[in-house]
Amino acid sequence: MTSLDPRTPVIIGAGQINDRDFGSEPIDLMTRCAEAAVTDAGATADLRAAVDAVRVVWGIWPYRDPGRLIAERLGRPEARTTLTTTGGNQVYDLVVDTAKQITAGSIDVAVVCAAESMRTRRADHARGIDTEYLTERDGAAADETVGSEAPLTTPVEDAIGVHHPVRFYAMAETALRHRTGESADEHLRRISGMWARASEIAAANPHAWLQRAQSAEQIATPSEANRPITTPYPKLMTSNLNVDQGGAIIMCSVEAAERLGVPRDRWVFPLSGSGAADHPSITTRWAFDESPAMRLTGRDALGLAGVDVDDCAIIDLYSCFPVAVQVAQRELDIDPARDWTITGGLTFAAGPMNCYCILPLTRAVGMLRATPGQRAFLTGNGGYFSKHSAIVLAGEPAPGGFRSSRPQADVDALPARTAPTERVAEATLETYTVISDREMQPSRAILACLDDEGRRHWADTTDAAMIADLMADDACGRRIDVPPPTER
Repeated sequence: MTSLDPRTPVIIGAGQINDRDFGSEPIDLMTRCAEAAVTDAGATADLRAAVDAVRVVWGIWPYRDPGRLIAERLGRPEARTTLTTTGGNQVYDLVVDTAKQITAGSIDVAVVCAAESMRTRRADHARGIDTEYLTERDGAAADETVGSEAPLTTPVEDAIGVHHPVRFYAMAETALRHRTGESADEHLRRISGMWARASEIAAANPHAWLQRAQSAEQIATPSEANRPITTPYPKLMTSNLNVDQGGAIIMCSVEAAERLGVPRDRWVFPLSGSGAADHPSITTRWAFDESPAMRLTGRDALGLAGVDVDDCAIIDLYSCFPVAVQVAQRELDIDPARDWTITGGLTFAAGPMNCYCILPLTRAVGMLRATPGQRAFLTGNGGYFSKHSAIVLAGEPAPGGFRSSRPQADVDALPARTAPTERVAEATLETYTVISDREMQPSRAILACLDDEGRRHWADTTDAAMIADLMADDACGRRIDVPPPTER
């Protein structure tokens, strides 16, 4: 390895834990992941004593400064702490921000960690007890925040119920099916095959939560264990939140890695990263099954690393639902025949809320150590195709060091729809989904319609005849009478 700039950022340790015993506490879980990452680094000096930043991805827990609690357990109570905002993009955004701060000299050795304990929380709720969390000091707050707090939906979108991610992505899936011209049955067979392949990858991943391969037929067929959620998605095509799972990496400067005696075969280099957000309101997006921000962040991350996607042997695309993978494949010009995950995705490896991306990140570190000449391309997605991140990693450094971009101005300059100001009686059906109840019966449809001026309107219906018609085959593009809002 040639001489490197001492401020070059490098990942030196990675740890991941699946806690299958009920009773996980997020701070404890993240601390254990951090300790595993410290051990993984193989430093000859005291790595814990060198940590000067503890940076945490926001989770579904009440902590305001979780990094401080973790830092105290690592013996570094004076470390600077960071907490991100919400979003499945935030792990990679935090990696990019950490790499930039290491390059600038404001961070030397950082713990980056994420964890969720939704399995324990749900079990406690079912038993009618409050989940126990640690006590924080009065006025606890992280030293800094990474990410935007801007709302991801509008009151109108919330009222119709499209703020539930599975409903938005199901509507995007229907729009994509209409774009491809597939029948409902053809489309279901294809995406079930995609998810069956993901389950096979999870079965070979020792860190996956569900390590049993499922056939395409099993994934497509409704059952008590695979109930329909929103067309076309049954449970086995949705993110698996019911886990206690976490991960952590140690990032530092090359200078620190050498000082701490970390063997060079443990080093993995972030080469580049990019992030941007699509138009914030679903109502004003141009299309459900497009994501300009995804396209531009992926383009920049790859370009800044001096590679294209075919140069990256390791790929993990954010996979909350099948449409997210398919849109990424189209936007980033990725061959659909390629494997798109190294973990098994958010259904099988598991999707712990905002924290999924820590799983492919830690796995990619190990894979790149084994094959240093390869590159990894990893993407994150937060909200409703709302916020996007992409990074490129390698076992060898890039000339010129770490590079990053934020092509937000390019995204903002792209066309958007105008939000309507009043209801219309007739419109063209753009896309839709049918929601099933707990008895696995179709109960309500959510519709997105375009008026003659191209403005997007929301509607829903519980009419059994209309629901049956929507489920029979592709109804997109039809002229319809817009149903009045249902009472809920």
